[in-house]
Amino acid sequence: MVNPNEFSAISISELSSLIKDGLDTLFPEKFWVEGQISNFKTSRPGHCYFDLVEPNDEPGQPPAAVLNVALWQSKRNQVEKVLAESGNLTLSNDLQVRVLVGLNFYPPSGRLNLIMDQIDPSFTLGQLAIEREKLLQQLLVEGLLEKNSSLPLTFPPLRIGLVTSVGSAAHADFITEISNSNFGFTVLEYDARVQGESAVAEIISGLEVLSSHKPDVIALIRGGGSSADLSIFDSEAIARTIAGLNCPVFTGIGHEIDRSVADEVAHSAYKTPTACANALTNDVQRFVNEISNLNQLICERARALIDQELRSQNETSLRLTKAVSSTLSRTEDTFNEIAKRVSRSAPLHLERQSERLTELEHRLRVLDPVNVLARGWSITRRSDGQLITKSEQVQKGDVLITSVSNGTVSSTVNDQGEKQ
Repeated sequence: MVNPNEFSAISISELSSLIKDGLDTLFPEKFWVEGQISNFKTSRPGHCYFDLVEPNDEPGQPPAAVLNVALWQSKRNQVEKVLAESGNLTLSNDLQVRVLVGLNFYPPSGRLNLIMDQIDPSFTLGQLAIEREKLLQQLLVEGLLEKNSSLPLTFPPLRIGLVTSVGSAAHADFITEISNSNFGFTVLEYDARVQGESAVAEIISGLEVLSSHKPDVIALIRGGGSSADLSIFDSEAIARTIAGLNCPVFTGIGHEIDRSVADEVAHSAYKTPTACANALTNDVQRFVNEISNLNQLICERARALIDQELRSQNETSLRLTKAVSSTLSRTEDTFNEIAKRVSRSAPLHLERQSERLTELEHRLRVLDPVNVLARGWSITRRSDGQLITKSEQVQKGDVLITSVSNGTVSSTVNDQGEKQ
């Protein structure tokens, strides 16, 4: 067992000095260190302070390591100039960086921190590109990269959902372009921050809220900015939200060169808010032109059909006139022929009928009762006028009237005589 009395103790200040001396010996010169910026702050004098974090490999777990970093105002201008010249980068939270630092241990507080001297922008740009490419490949594998672009676009797209910072230059440019078109657009606006820590959450909320109102298209826009500012549009959460919407999304993000992940998953991507608005007005103008062309085509075809029907009607009228004239001519010829036949046959027919009438007249004269009586025949009737042809028709006492050629004779039946 160790006896504490056998060792002499040292003071905190002595221990702190030893630690400082040891660190200075181990790290006599500045060195490069890599990590992710967190808790970035700027003091009133212009100094910058942040944590340099080594993220945990397991999502949701605390960082594997954290060191405090200080960037004095005297070095800050130089660092920001290097970042700006290398792609409009700015120091901000979540940015992956490689920085040249010196190790500093402050004995009075026992605080160890890093003093930043320089930054390697190529590392940051490379990390951003790597993360972006990794995300794009993952979205491609999941079939999300072209999901929104496969949605049909309603024509004309007059009902627009707009996600942007209302009142910004981007907002003004977009609305001006829409208004100057003189088309009947309806714009549903959602005011969202497009940079800063809350930007991703607000953009996602705007996309989801506007989508619930079922617009024809949603426009996600912002003006130009640094690569770091625009890097939020490389957010996986925003990309997945766009891919999951049932409404086409147009982007107009101020990237002059590169396309963001949001651009890649959107239905259509444009470099600026004005270009995005112009694309929508062009779509409506194209619809108007198609309607106008269709109207003209309908009119032309209608006129052609009317002309064709008029020609057909005229041709039919001519054919009908010719047919009627020909029929009338043939009918007239037939009528004339019949008239000639009638005029030839009528006298013969009348003569034959006259002869026949003469013959009939002769026959009638022969059968005339007057002539019969003149030949010695008589006609006997009862007093009631009934003709007597049989003896059974009379009875004893009946008065009979007998007609002879020159008069009548009355007689009374005394005897019927016997039946023969």
